[in-house]
Amino acid sequence: MPCILCGTTENLTVEHVFPAFTGANLTVADGTCLKCNGESSAFEGRLANETETARNLFAIPNRYGQVPSARVSVNVKVEGTDVVTLPGRRNSEGQVDVFDFVKEIVSSDGRKVREGFFVTEAAAVRFIERHKAKQENVTDLGTPKDVEMIPVSQQTLNFAFGANARRTVAKITMAALAYQYGVEYACSKPFDSLRQSIFGDAASLPVRIFANENFAAAHIRTPHQHSVLAHLSAGMHKGWALVTLFGGLSYAVELTREFGERESRSFSLFYDVELQSRFSPVILANEYVLVGEVLSPRTVFETPEAVDAQWYKIVEKYCGSNGIELSRIEISDEGLQRA
Repeated sequence: MPCILCGTTENLTVEHVFPAFTGANLTVADGTCLKCNGESSAFEGRLANETETARNLFAIPNRYGQVPSARVSVNVKVEGTDVVTLPGRRNSEGQVDVFDFVKEIVSSDGRKVREGFFVTEAAAVRFIERHKAKQENVTDLGTPKDVEMIPVSQQTLNFAFGANARRTVAKITMAALAYQYGVEYACSKPFDSLRQSIFGDAASLPVRIFANENFAAAHIRTPHQHSVLAHLSAGMHKGWALVTLFGGLSYAVELTREFGERESRSFSLFYDVELQSRFSPVILANEYVLVGEVLSPRTVFETPEAVDAQWYKIVEKYCGSNGIELSRIEISDEGLQRA
């Protein structure tokens, strides 16, 4: 059996349909070779880092069953003083660890001074002793009372528009073909262009992110769901796939312009991370109709505001059900953030 990405028959290994960091475990036996697996792990790894906050928020485990921790900024309010923002991390159970923090500020008389906030008394003592040893003036402000700590995290949408996401989506599509029809079929000539684009110039990737209200409303969605819907048209000699990650980040992929079979083909793969298995939602239309809907003028492509609006509804519902406060922060020329 050949590798679905390069065609070699040597050093073959298991390939995930959806990357392991997304919490899914659908696999294709002998799907890719070690070389292609390693090279694709590079861009998938970068995408995993870019989605760290979202995966922590949604409690999505990696291949080892571990939910990633995520960076947070902790706003510390102490009565009678200004708010101090400290670095921290939220672990898999939602608990926040705060780290010691030292910064240089300018005092009211124009002098540069170093101000520190320490989680433990021992760390504060070490800081004081180190600076006293340098003959520097040190003021111990003591342990504050009535401390309020508010952790805040941000997940930008920039990652969804980047090359790492598009390469990952293209590879998901190839793996889905192999999962549904077999490795030999996925390696056939009609899919050469898509296959070659995965490791090629990012501009050549036939992958576009989109928003479409009718497509999004075709079935009930949660951030724990990933899916692939595909249609190969015998009449048009073309094929498309619609890939959705985390419930609402959707991409249209051009599978081929050289489909030569006499009969059309269609398939769907739906995966739920909470169930750890495939599932079959009640869908209001078939793959042919949904692909046609996405290729219609009602679809908005490559627009951060529209993609944010589509995903935000799903994320907002999830957060509301889990007692997580959510807000949207707009950033000029850089897409949108959610906190």
